[in-house]
Amino acid sequence: MSHINLTDIEGVKLAQAISSSDSRGLFMKFHPEELFRDELGSVAVSINPKAGTIRGIHLQVEPFAEEKIVTCLQGSTFEVIIDIRPNSMSFGKIATFELSRENASQLYLPKGVAHGFQTLVPETIVQYFLTSQYSPNYSYSIDPFGDIGIDWPLKELLISEKDTQGVSLEYAAQKYAESLNI
Repeated sequence: MSHINLTDIEGVKLAQAISSSDSRGLFMKFHPEELFRDELGSVAVSINPKAGTIRGIHLQVEPFAEEKIVTCLQGSTFEVIIDIRPNSMSFGKIATFELSRENASQLYLPKGVAHGFQTLVPETIVQYFLTSQYSPNYSYSIDPFGDIGIDWPLKELLISEKDTQGVSLEYAAQKYAESLNI
């Protein structure tokens, strides 16, 4: 698999949250409507007590494919994204990046870009803005240890059974293409 810079994946954007801090703590402001093409469909929060937790690598296919904005509100994550869009210039490419409360970055992912992460510290909280609601019948998990060749930074892992039994990248890309009638 070919690993490239995050923003070399077609349509992926990195934006800064507006943040300020004082003696009371940190205030962060987000504007997801500035990044989305579709309307905001849901907001999700992932609370991860243990370092080494892997969530993903997930995607949904049409008619529930989703744009995402991912923000690390507390702690830090090692982010993994994979372009599975058959007509994309960056099809099959993988990028990794660290999101953290300190860098206050927001990661925008267009439809057809699979996403996963590993928590780097305990008590990591990740927030998602999504343009579609979760639909288990149109959802796939790509095997995070299979043919994609990710070198996860932490070797002590906590991962769901569903994610360890994920599909191959090729299968996920095929299902996405089929959902587009390509």
